[in-house]
Amino acid sequence: MMLNLYVASHFAYRDLAAWIAKQRERMSAEDGMSETIQSVLWAIFAIAAVGIAWAVIQSFITTKAAQIR
Repeated sequence: MMLNLYVASHFAYRDLAAWIAKQRERMSAEDGMSETIQSVLWAIFAIAAVGIAWAVIQSFITTKAAQIR
């Protein structure tokens, strides 16, 4: 009975180790993020940068306009 449990656990360990090794190999073969995700993140960054610049310019203009009055 104990021998069967030992053998079953050894096989489970071997299968898990092989699966982890395969996953590591697959992950190291990829060159970072996919092109689509990278493009989407750059687009989001560009939109955010333009939004921040717009907010800064808008607040500057509003402040200067208030000083003129």
